[in-house]
Amino acid sequence: MSRTELEITWGSLWRTLAVVILCVILFFAKDAMIALLLAIIISSALDAPVAYLNSRFRIPRFLATTAIFAMGLLLLALLIYIILPVIILEITSLAGMLSGTGIGSIFSDVSSVIKMGTDQFSLVNIGQLVETLFKGTSPVIATIGNILSGMVFAFSVLIISFYLTLTRDGVGKFLRAVLPERYEEGVLAIYYTSKRKIGRWLQAQILLSVVIGVLVSTGLWLLGVKYSLVIGLLAGMFEIMPIVGPIFSGAVGTLIALSDSFSLGIYTMLLFVVIQQLENHLLVPVFMKKVVDIHPVVALFSIMAGSQLLGIAGMVISVPVAVVVQDVIEARLEKRKIRKAQTETNEEIISA
Repeated sequence: MSRTELEITWGSLWRTLAVVILCVILFFAKDAMIALLLAIIISSALDAPVAYLNSRFRIPRFLATTAIFAMGLLLLALLIYIILPVIILEITSLAGMLSGTGIGSIFSDVSSVIKMGTDQFSLVNIGQLVETLFKGTSPVIATIGNILSGMVFAFSVLIISFYLTLTRDGVGKFLRAVLPERYEEGVLAIYYTSKRKIGRWLQAQILLSVVIGVLVSTGLWLLGVKYSLVIGLLAGMFEIMPIVGPIFSGAVGTLIALSDSFSLGIYTMLLFVVIQQLENHLLVPVFMKKVVDIHPVVALFSIMAGSQLLGIAGMVISVPVAVVVQDVIEARLEKRKIRKAQTETNEEIISA
């Protein structure tokens, strides 16, 4: 009977302690790690258009990066300025109509958060806000703290992604700078394999969400369904969740239309069916073809897990993380397959 001996050395103990300390640091710095992951995803998506402007039109990379970020921020600000007041009005009205239901509580929470954020920084309430702060009312202080922390987080992601995109292969150079030399080659190989998939996935996901949101809002507006803008926004947001997202947004739109008339509810349901078929047979093959070769169930599971662990940021980074994990597993399986083939070849040579 063979006996297995376990040898523990001071080197292994120090390495174990170092791993534990690193895990503790990463846990307490999870917001910074999430910001870094989001910045890497954004940079991976923007690297291709920046490189195209740089090579095709001879625009310096700094100017190309600045132009793309400026256009994105300008478009976002324009959409917020035009659409946000209408969305707040429709969400508030919709929450009142659906009060007492599970869906109504969701819209009520969303509307209260959005309205609170806009009211706190309005010119009318500046005096009340300052007075409340000096009185030491904790809920208002906590609310302002959350808003400011969210703004700092978003600004940090923007700045990091800008600097990573500014230089050619910025993420690769960053990984080379922070990784130990023994892990550098393997991690960079996985990153370059996943980079194209992650960038194309984010680009395709944004385009698909925008197209679906516009189609749903326009179709419901033509049918005369109330809150068409909010339902379209909901459809675009939930487009990130395969299978379940379109079903949920379609159910919400149909229920709202049914509250007006039965025939309008039927037409709304048919509209969502048509959009769903258009998405499955035209939009997804065009936008998502060969973008990310990942099973919808795996994507859905990763999105749900990311949402429970890290909220909205977790939903955004969940699919790219799943892609990287899948690439790591595939790389290990490929190496194992190569080693097995080499072993069989050596055995055949020896036996011959």
